Formats: sequence, C-alpha cells, structure tokens
Amino acid sequence: MYRLLESLSRHAMTVAGWCYLLITVLICFDIAARRFLGFSTEATTELTGYLMAVGMSWGLAGTLFERGHVRIDVLVQKLPLKVRVWLHLLSLSALLVASLFFVYGALSLAKDSWDFGATDLSTLRTPMVIPQGLWAAGLVLLLLTGVALLARSLRQLATGQADQMDRMLMARTYEDEAAETLEAVSEAQAHMSPPVPTPTPALGAQK
Repeated sequence: MYRLLESLSRHAMTVAGWCYLLITVLICFDIAARRFLGFSTEATTELTGYLMAVGMSWGLAGTLFERGHVRIDVLVQKLPLKVRVWLHLLSLSALLVASLFFVYGALSLAKDSWDFGATDLSTLRTPMVIPQGLWAAGLVLLLLTGVALLARSLRQLATGQADQMDRMLMARTYEDEAAETLEAVSEAQAHMSPPVPTPTPALGAQK
C-alpha cells in the first residue's frame, strides 16, 4: 500500500507540473492574442483557476513523500532522537486532522455542486463538480498518504527503527538539497555526453 501510494503521488506530481505549464501557455496565448490579434479567449482566468487548484492539491501528497513541505524545525533538529520521533508523530497527526477537514469540505462541496447541477458563471458554463472533484481527489490522496506514513512510522517505532523513522519524516536539510542537485547534474551530464564508439578491428587483422 505504501509503495502504491508513493507511485500514485509521483504521477500526481507530474500531472501537477503539467497543470502549471498549461497555465503558462494559456496566459501567454491570451496576452499575444490581445496584443496582436485583437481578441481574448475570455476563459483564461477560469481555466487557470481550475488548473491552479488541481495542480496544488495533486502535488501535496508527493511533496509529503519527498519531505518538501515547509516546517519550522530549527529546534527539532537539536533535540535527542527519542524526543524527535514523538514530535514527528505529533506533527504528522496534526496534518492528518487538518487533511481530514479539508477532504470533508472538498467532497461536500463537490457533492452539492453535483446535486444542484452548479455551473460556472462564464462563457464555458463548466460543471463545477469537475474541477471540484479533481481538487478533492488530490486532497484525498494527501490524506491516504498521511495515513500510510503514520502506519509505517508506528511500525518502525515499534520495531526499534527510530533512525529510519527520523529520516523518513524529518524535513529536508541543505545537505539533502545539495546532494540531490549534484545527483541531477551528474545524470544530466551522463545523458549529454556522446557515447564512446566501440573500436572495430581492421579487416586485415581478421582471419
């Protein structure tokens, strides 16, 4: 279950990235159309709002797996391991409670839009249940991810793997960021370097 949610979260982050890229394309097209073609799509604001909401919610779970959410952990890093693990559990539990409220509110909003057939007050007349449902799906994924992390943390704590739990839940440090950057640069250089040709023996040397 943990691996499945991790894979889903990574794919959801990819979708979130495409959402923000599409936002950029729509805005640039609208600006160019107004400047050079004399018209506006009249839907850019609506579509970019939906894409921003979906991109935000669909990126939350993957960011949690990658320890990318902002945390004020200056004091936590200085505390002993036995204290840190309980603070990690407290922090994760607080996130789960907040996520539960978010999911309840988002699903309730989408259900109301479905029941009343609500549409956007724009030229597209978009059924509101579509963007609201996609937005709620990202929050549901965040909640499930938090539950999976909590279950894994409790198991690690019960089996004496406090160090692994600490590494899994501790916020990313500047050493982690630097190591990831160096790894990305090395991979990019490996892909850019031309393949080394395999030497071919001379025909005269063959028997």
